[in-house]
Amino acid sequence: MQVSSAIQSLHINFGGARTTCSMDESGAALTLQIPLLSGEVTKPLLKQCTIREHNGFIIGENNSRIAGIACMEIENSLEVPAFELYNSILKLIGARQIHRIWNYLPAINAEFARLENYRAFNIGRQRAFASAYGTHYSSRISPASAVGVDGSRFAVAFIAGSDALENVENPEQIPAYSYPSQHGPKSPSFTRGAHGTVDGIPTAYLSGTSSIKEHHSIGHSDLTTQYNTTIDNMRLVADRLGYPGALGNNTGINREFTCYLRDQDDLGDASRLFRAAIGDSAVSSTRFLRSDICRRELLLEIEGTFSRPG
Repeated sequence: MQVSSAIQSLHINFGGARTTCSMDESGAALTLQIPLLSGEVTKPLLKQCTIREHNGFIIGENNSRIAGIACMEIENSLEVPAFELYNSILKLIGARQIHRIWNYLPAINAEFARLENYRAFNIGRQRAFASAYGTHYSSRISPASAVGVDGSRFAVAFIAGSDALENVENPEQIPAYSYPSQHGPKSPSFTRGAHGTVDGIPTAYLSGTSSIKEHHSIGHSDLTTQYNTTIDNMRLVADRLGYPGALGNNTGINREFTCYLRDQDDLGDASRLFRAAIGDSAVSSTRFLRSDICRRELLLEIEGTFSRPG
């Protein structure tokens, strides 16, 4: 195990030539092979923390929170790697609650042994939660995103803490963990959002959100329809998170968005739609990435983080 008190932050970098985890005197980072189309290259996970390596993860930890990053080469199914990484996460956090998880899956829509990689990932993720928490594991899951990453390396980033967050769902969607079997042998293990107070700051996490109502994809091959449905879902969840103005203009709310686009040529239309609905201030705090989405027919996914100024 390595420990360095000189490293004070843990973050994610986008637009890398290869997916890697690294440590040096200036920080620790998960660099992702996901093309950055516009926005900030770096996403902070945890600042002012002590960094260490443990069981394949680089961990940042302070008095109240723990964050971690890991990546591994994938040659076969994602089921076992997903189980192993999530099993490690659940052991690392101990009694703390997961606040947010980001998953980056190579060839997310491709198949291995006649099973889509995303669906194999869901099997491994669900196995880890059920192994740790039993049949009622859904009370212990968190907001999450699962999108494609170029190359052949699977990566995970998480943040957890001693502050309790309350999970919320979208009234117009079936909870992902209750999806019917047509979407895979095991349902995706995440909630639509969570909110609470983190280190004294009111904070909310919005999961990766797409054009889905109940459990059906809406607007096949139609970017505008998918965008409008996605924004409607985001507003519904933001209301339940206690941030009803988070998707408006001049909200007074600190907010950060990441928009994943299957086709980079949709950047102009997507940013125009986002600006018209949410305003210039939201677009300036939005990162646009070229990434495959968990369902082949989906063209975009948007996630967000909200907080109120102290």
